[in-house]
Amino acid sequence: MVRQEGLEVCQSVIDEDIHAIEPYLDEIVEHAADDDITVALRTLELLDTVVNENPDMLEGELSPLVEALNTEHTNIQSRGGRLLARLVVDRPSFLTPHVRGIVEALEATELDSKPRQFDELTGDPVTRQTLQEHEETERKRRISSRRTLINVVVAITETAPGSVSGTVDGLAELLDDTDPAIVGGAVDALGEIAARDPSAVVPVRGRLVDCLDHGRTVVRARAVRALGRLGDDSAVPKLRSVVESDDDEDVRELAAETADFLSSGS
Repeated sequence: MVRQEGLEVCQSVIDEDIHAIEPYLDEIVEHAADDDITVALRTLELLDTVVNENPDMLEGELSPLVEALNTEHTNIQSRGGRLLARLVVDRPSFLTPHVRGIVEALEATELDSKPRQFDELTGDPVTRQTLQEHEETERKRRISSRRTLINVVVAITETAPGSVSGTVDGLAELLDDTDPAIVGGAVDALGEIAARDPSAVVPVRGRLVDCLDHGRTVVRARAVRALGRLGDDSAVPKLRSVVESDDDEDVRELAAETADFLSSGS
């Protein structure tokens, strides 16, 4: 209660003069990772105001917020992700030091491939349906929040690929994610890093090659592009196989162009 009241006071102060809280901002941001979800959410609301009014105040203050993303509470991850998505548009450098933490949050909150079933929990069909509907709603929100986070990661790698090479292993782990959108985003991020620092991505090139067999067309197409940016001609045989066997014409054409490009040594 004391923390909540303190945050309410901070909000009142911000409404009057946002700079007045600057000396205390590091303490305020700490509450984004508070065990009390009410306190954490109130903190994120306050930080949302800071992003609106003076985002520069958050430079160097984001570690607790990124830590808070690794949570079972969908509301926290969703709101925190949206806040980072707004920051990355104009202040991507603020987030560059935190890419690893965001990727770790994505790894830790991977969903099961299928929604949870409640047949064994209750025999009452009405209760079971209510639980199932709640589960589906939470699942959709979790999917949305994780997709926001992977988009933040891709945006950072687009602006500063050389500074996030240390996240390659974590990104490679996301290539096995149950959500194709997360896999596709991880492929894009690796492609961005490969274009700037191919040696950083070479150790996980086999994982990228494996994505050429992914069930989703968009993932296969992104993997072809990423391998082209990596510039490693060891992928040519597999790309030739894709040309012969993929069921999507656009993927086949892209694979043929990429294989020719890599074979030419350009």
